[in-house]
Amino acid sequence: MVFIAIAVKLDIILSYFNIKVHWEKFVKSSRLVITSLVVSLLTSTSNLSANAQSSNNWVEQALGSYQSQILNAGILASGKTEFRKNSNGSLVGIYTMNEEGGIVQGKLSKCRAIKIQVMRCIWNDKYGTGELEVTFSEDFSSFNGYWGVEISEPIYRWSGAR
Repeated sequence: MVFIAIAVKLDIILSYFNIKVHWEKFVKSSRLVITSLVVSLLTSTSNLSANAQSSNNWVEQALGSYQSQILNAGILASGKTEFRKNSNGSLVGIYTMNEEGGIVQGKLSKCRAIKIQVMRCIWNDKYGTGELEVTFSEDFSSFNGYWGVEISEPIYRWSGAR
């Protein structure tokens, strides 16, 4: 009987040490997993920051003057489109269209980056107001876009090249 009691106590003690060993292994592996997660989070945060930075950088590259073609009354009118920042740092622009009767001047306002290399603005000239959406080429040497009047989707061509 005494032998069985000692064997049971010994089994309990060995089970305790076995659990303790497994627990220590678990803690070590958990530390490794937690460390990996922290490193991964830090890396993704820096990547997000880099993406946000490249998002801001592309806008700077898009600024400037482009020789443009704007579909106007069924005819592609040549002209000039310029994107810039005003004194407040807001994205704005100006444009001209050459017509038979002269040059039409217009303004671009409330320009905003909607995703990398894509900008949306409000255009305004003597014919009215509407929306313009442009997509810049990878090297920012050109853009392709579409414009529309206030209540319609932008479907009329507006493109430019430096």
